[in-house]
Amino acid sequence: MKVKKNFDTKIFKKSEVIFKTNDPTDTLYLVQSGKVAIHAREGLKLATLEAGEMFGELGFLTGDLKRTASAIAETECVINVIFADVMQQKVDDADPVLRALIRSLTIRLAEANELSEKYWLELDIYKNLT
Repeated sequence: MKVKKNFDTKIFKKSEVIFKTNDPTDTLYLVQSGKVAIHAREGLKLATLEAGEMFGELGFLTGDLKRTASAIAETECVINVIFADVMQQKVDDADPVLRALIRSLTIRLAEANELSEKYWLELDIYKNLT
């Protein structure tokens, strides 16, 4: 009997693209070592993530089929690539209150990311006026 793995472990080299905006949201990522930069559509750096942090979850949790950001290895990274069906089972098994909390926080984070990029783009317009 073949046992399905819950995740794959991958090594990404410095500057390697882990995923790009508009890629499918079929996997989530957990940083084991190294640093990963998350960039919004227009290039704004939203975060630098390190060991123990997860990324790629926004689209999965909000139901978006495409990525709204890009992830790039800032250093060599060891990352667990978690399959969406595995994560879905974990979410389905969670307490309903925790599921609601996770969804609420995810939506707020997505909105904050969009607002940050909007203000960043507006600031760039004003900088170019001088």
